Amino acid sequence: MGTFFKTFFICLILTFGFLGYKYFSTESYNSDLFVSKESPVFGTHENFKESKPQEKLDDTSKVEKQKDVKKQEKYTHTCYFYSADGKLIPIKRELASRPSLESTILLLLKGPTIPETKKGIYSEIPANVDLISVKSINDNGLIVDLSSNFGNGGGTQSIENRVKQLSKTIKSYAPNKLIYLYINGKEVEYLGGDGVFIKQPLE
Repeated sequence: MGTFFKTFFICLILTFGFLGYKYFSTESYNSDLFVSKESPVFGTHENFKESKPQEKLDDTSKVEKQKDVKKQEKYTHTCYFYSADGKLIPIKRELASRPSLESTILLLLKGPTIPETKKGIYSEIPANVDLISVKSINDNGLIVDLSSNFGNGGGTQSIENRVKQLSKTIKSYAPNKLIYLYINGKEVEYLGGDGVFIKQPLE
């Protein structure tokens, strides 16, 4: 009988020792243990889903990234047109494309925008003039070749004014270049029906 109680107490001590090691030792403790009504204290650890505040933060960052993608850097382009009082003035526009000599001349040839026209801004250059080419010569010269309708219509003053527009606009982009005007591949000496003399390079 004494042997039975001894054996029983030894087994009981071993059992409590094992349970104590399993559930209360520092090695078995998990600081990330998830405790809730559905999960007991010694239940299985669950992977946490992102909390609502984190989701809001992520949503905000996504919106900000989308705004950054939509944002486009703006570049200033300058063309010369005439104001309502007949003065040659610079008109600046902000566009998404980088300015180049070709793009600057093309903007000039398109003429003023509708809002600019409503303010009295106008161009002496006829509509539908084409830019054939822009070529560099030597180290400081440019040949600007335009279609023949650049010389159509208007009198002497109109011809002189449109040449000034062209020269001023090009010099706003390339101030130190000498500009030579060509029409359909030939250097211009006289332009328009009145035969207006064109001094080369353009002033």
